[in-house]
Amino acid sequence: MPEVDLSETDSFKSLLILHILFQIKEKPNTSTMTIKEITTTFATILLVTLFAAKVSAQQVILEDAFPGVEVNSLLGMEVSDDNSSYVYLVSRSAEIYRVDTEADSYEQELWLDISDRTVSGGERGLLGLAFHPDFPENNTFYVNYTAPNPLRTVISRFTVDIDGGLQADPDSEEVLLEFNQPLNNHNGGDLAFGPDGHLYIATGDGGGGGDPENNGQDTSTLHGNILRIDVNTEQGYNIPPDNPFFGSQEGEDEIFAWGLRNPWRISFDRETGDFWVADVGQNAWESLYIVENGKNYGWNIVEGSHCYPIGSTCDTNGLEMPLFEYNHDEGDRSVTGGFVYRGSNNPALTGKYIYGDFISGRVWALNYDSEQEEVLSNMELINSPRNISSFGEDANGEIYLLDLSTGRVYDIIASPIAPDILSPEDGGTEGGDHSITWSEIQGAETYQVQVASDNDFNSIEFQDEVTQPAVNTTLDDGTYYVRVRAQNSAGVSDYSATISYTVDATVSVSETDERPENFALHPATPNPFNPATQIGFELPQQSQVVIEVYNMLGQRVTTLTDATYSAGEHNVIFNASNLSSGIYLIHARMGQEEFTRKVTLMK
Repeated sequence: MPEVDLSETDSFKSLLILHILFQIKEKPNTSTMTIKEITTTFATILLVTLFAAKVSAQQVILEDAFPGVEVNSLLGMEVSDDNSSYVYLVSRSAEIYRVDTEADSYEQELWLDISDRTVSGGERGLLGLAFHPDFPENNTFYVNYTAPNPLRTVISRFTVDIDGGLQADPDSEEVLLEFNQPLNNHNGGDLAFGPDGHLYIATGDGGGGGDPENNGQDTSTLHGNILRIDVNTEQGYNIPPDNPFFGSQEGEDEIFAWGLRNPWRISFDRETGDFWVADVGQNAWESLYIVENGKNYGWNIVEGSHCYPIGSTCDTNGLEMPLFEYNHDEGDRSVTGGFVYRGSNNPALTGKYIYGDFISGRVWALNYDSEQEEVLSNMELINSPRNISSFGEDANGEIYLLDLSTGRVYDIIASPIAPDILSPEDGGTEGGDHSITWSEIQGAETYQVQVASDNDFNSIEFQDEVTQPAVNTTLDDGTYYVRVRAQNSAGVSDYSATISYTVDATVSVSETDERPENFALHPATPNPFNPATQIGFELPQQSQVVIEVYNMLGQRVTTLTDATYSAGEHNVIFNASNLSSGIYLIHARMGQEEFTRKVTLMK
């Protein structure tokens, strides 16, 4: 897990960090190296200045995701690909708990206990869990833990008891790989399946300040690497033939990439396949990488992009530099890797890598252009009091923060983005009674709409707060300006772009040339879908529209809209993030007519 070297902190920081670590870490058995005065180039200063912003335009809060659930020494959260509603919470103490996210109340159920074969505490224990991508068929999952006598890392495969409610079977263990650990820290420990179906394993350099055994640059050892193995076998594992040292005497067959100090959390971008690794630094720099096959990431020649020890000179030829790094100047000490956000509830975070710092509790969103290989921004989302041991990602791409000190899982909730006004058209004309509609924003709880007779909104003629992306109003003849913003528990968005339009009571809907001739409910697009689909409808006249979703038992699961719309074409979004796979019925009432469409949710 993340670790901190206290040798160069001032006394106040040292006492603070020691207070935190007293209950959660074991002191390493080796002395740390004293670093020289840190010198940086102008480019580094500029990088930190531009991208380590303290103040964020994005409002973000943390909310308890599963009230009542507290896991001692919480280190991980995983989900399986079986479309179930369970999340699995990993304890350093070598227990895994299962939580049903669709239950009326949240309860943690002990799912696996392997504490009888594990040594835990500090940076040792049950450190990683990964479900096989074909878990629904083969019922297998993988763990990474620290075992005693001798102290060693163990990578094992387990199965679940199909007849026992899919409970994990502790007696089903098959040890795939194990290697000795020279010291108590720097075990890495994370596991993840890549898009290629292979299992990726993060290993630390074996511990001790400055990598005393030079494991980071020694490819004859499994320490300080990303390993990759093919576990799609009945027993044991195979070596992917494109591993850089496959069949070679130059390094271990399992190595995929090397030169890492203590990679703490790895993940794959579910959209691009980019492989993100966060590497905890020694005394000065925390680093983020997109790791590639056969690359050397430099430790202990460099710490981040800086020669190690800091202030020395070195040859960086052939070494991969981090795509982003940050220093310890503001109390950040130990990076915790996260995920690229691909959910739907926080669209402002889409495509950004969410990560944090274990000691400071700060969380950032890194906007990285992989095509241009350029960091566009690094925005601080929240400065929390949490000891961020890990992040979790659910089946829908939503990201959660895990707090070691409380054992709780937190939702990351960002304020919504601004809507786009759909009607009236900018510069258009409406009758006295008309509707104002705007795009639905995922994650928004309410919308605030304002109509004014001046562009500065000093003279408000109409305003309302509603839960649906539409409102009906009646205005006298004249020119008006309208704007809308979205709101949730984290805060409010900016206002939409202001549009102006004219109200003329002599204009009726029947006089418009482009109005639809009939009521219509269009097929959902896409269909099948996951997690959201768009549903379009047409109105020949201003009408009350109610669109509801039912499951195949006839139970209503949500209402998509219940509002008055003007004549024309409109859309609503059905977000099924919290629903299980299956067939659902979209039922619409428009005026006096009713329509039904079938959609299929496939997770």
